[in-house]
Amino acid sequence: MDGFGVRGERCAGRIFLCVMLMLAIAGVPMKAYSADIRAYVDQKSVQVGESLQLTVSVSGGGGDVDISPIHDFKVISRGTSTSVQIINGSMSRETAYNYALIPLREGNLSIPPLSVNVDGTVYQTQAITVQVSASRNVFVEAQVSNPNPYQGEQMIYTFKLYNAVRIANPKLDGPKFAGFTAKEIGESKIYRTVISGREYDCNELNYMLIPLSVGEKSIEPATLNCYVVKPRSIFDSFFPAIFRTEAVKVNVKPLPPYNGDVKFSGLVGKFDIQAQLENSRLNVGDSTTLAITLKGAGNIMDAESPEIKIPEEFKVYKDNPEEDIQLGMSGYSGRKTFRAALVPIKEGNYVLEAIQLCYFDVSKGSYEVCSTPKLALSVSPSKEKDKLEVTSATSEQVKPLKKKVEFTGRDILPLKEELDALETRKSLSPIRFALLLLIPALFCLMAKLFLALTRKSDDPARLMAQRAEKALKDACSCETSGEEFLSCLYRALVSVILSKAGTKGESLTYSEAAQILRSYGYTDETAEQAAGLLEKIESAKFSGRGLDKDFREELLVETKQMVRSLSS
Repeated sequence: MDGFGVRGERCAGRIFLCVMLMLAIAGVPMKAYSADIRAYVDQKSVQVGESLQLTVSVSGGGGDVDISPIHDFKVISRGTSTSVQIINGSMSRETAYNYALIPLREGNLSIPPLSVNVDGTVYQTQAITVQVSASRNVFVEAQVSNPNPYQGEQMIYTFKLYNAVRIANPKLDGPKFAGFTAKEIGESKIYRTVISGREYDCNELNYMLIPLSVGEKSIEPATLNCYVVKPRSIFDSFFPAIFRTEAVKVNVKPLPPYNGDVKFSGLVGKFDIQAQLENSRLNVGDSTTLAITLKGAGNIMDAESPEIKIPEEFKVYKDNPEEDIQLGMSGYSGRKTFRAALVPIKEGNYVLEAIQLCYFDVSKGSYEVCSTPKLALSVSPSKEKDKLEVTSATSEQVKPLKKKVEFTGRDILPLKEELDALETRKSLSPIRFALLLLIPALFCLMAKLFLALTRKSDDPARLMAQRAEKALKDACSCETSGEEFLSCLYRALVSVILSKAGTKGESLTYSEAAQILRSYGYTDETAEQAAGLLEKIESAKFSGRGLDKDFREELLVETKQMVRSLSS
């Protein structure tokens, strides 16, 4: 329609110029007219969703129409048209500016006076009143499940489109939901319903809303743009239409003051808490998993890890929480699980205190506290102990054998009393004599060296250094699994640090490792690097992180460098 109007205007303009030229040639006089401005509509009573046509007519020439004062209607330009009349030799020209108006609400709506600029002169049209009544064919509505929620309480916003006639190309411009967190619930529902004895097709959309602050809130109107289809004998007619809901008012109430001993979690709804240990009996250096599960309905996705009182004799490695949360017509519901690996560093019997959760129960309008039972842990000494070989003397004493001296009556060798029995022998050189003296000493030294090399040392520093080297060698083995690999790295680093202190042990805290290295002359930087590497290895071991090839190689290189640095 717009293109047709433009082409019509161009064609009329050309005809007008031709007529003017012909009249000038023929000598027909032309009478000048002052501009005559009029505004009118094709109907003054419509229903919501129907459109009407507004025409602004300018006689005597063209002009510029300002339609910005129109606020109760959506304005769509439908082009212009020009007509030329010649009466008794006088010529007149009229230009019509056409607009489609779609009412945005029901009631007595006003088209205010419009300004038209013609050759620098501004003219004003007369105001027009249009009666807009509610539509029985198509209408929309919006509502919330609870107009007076608490801050943080869930509620449902529902938009419905009812149509008893066909519509085409519906496009919804929904609210922005300022002051709320909003999430659409599933897909739209389509069903048939009867209202006041008339059957309608209903399209329903639902959103989950959670108010972020207290006070009066206004959810802006939702606007639906579509075409209403009116059947005709040959072709159906399509009329543009706009339907808009009323704004929805919500009064958000603040939570009442809280003076309880248990810290408020910020959860609003209905919740429960559970705790479970993977293994309640373990050895020093082993790990067990503590799982804390929150279940319920409400803003469970905002739940943070509850406060857990863990004995100082345990190292704690927290894992990322796991969520299993669904969104339905009752809001968010499901569970959120927090896991932590606990590693004991000292044997004994321990008790994990009850874990408490404070939340606001919207059904009761009060704060509630739920808790887990206490959990017992029994820690035994580590199975990895250095096997020391102890050598002790036999209890039986070997009694010397005494034998009576007997005289045989003869010497072992016969005595020679003649002088010719004496012979002069060649004397030894000093070098040979010295070598003969040194040979027993050399044999003695070699025996001591052999014994020193083969005998197991009782020096704790040497034992731990050897243990570090062996653990590092085991870690380099390609057949080592991920958990064994990390255990070897941990053992290598702890052993080399303990070797500096000259003591035996199975595990160290990060602060203990750094303190030992500082006390034996290492710089703060080296001590912090060693403690950080120890934490990195333990985190990888107990957090459940997978070991890819690059991360494994990175840990091995860092541990090798640190062990070599501390061993030198």
